[in-house]
Amino acid sequence: MDMEGSVIPVAVSHGEGRVKFYDDSQFNQISSSDGISLRFVDHSMKITEKYPFNPNGSKSGVTGVTSLDGRANIMMPHPERVFRSITNSWHPKEWREDGPWLKMFRNARCYIN
Repeated sequence: MDMEGSVIPVAVSHGEGRVKFYDDSQFNQISSSDGISLRFVDHSMKITEKYPFNPNGSKSGVTGVTSLDGRANIMMPHPERVFRSITNSWHPKEWREDGPWLKMFRNARCYIN
């Protein structure tokens, strides 16, 4: 809820793992069904496959995929490491104590309840 279109910094602790599709038709099916939940973007907010903005070269910057029923999401970044502002190397003052990733965890809790 209220996170669509967000551009948020996140901790990445890998370079090997990336989304792999069997072929272009599988990618197109996931993409057309709104199954892509997260993508790497560059400083211009454009989807990228280039390092360092996309540290593993995932196709079309894909770093998160959601199941067709919306109940499961897999992702490569580590928002659990940066949900508090203090755990980010830099953050704007308006974040205060909570980082923007905390919203994802709160949304999950609301969904469960």
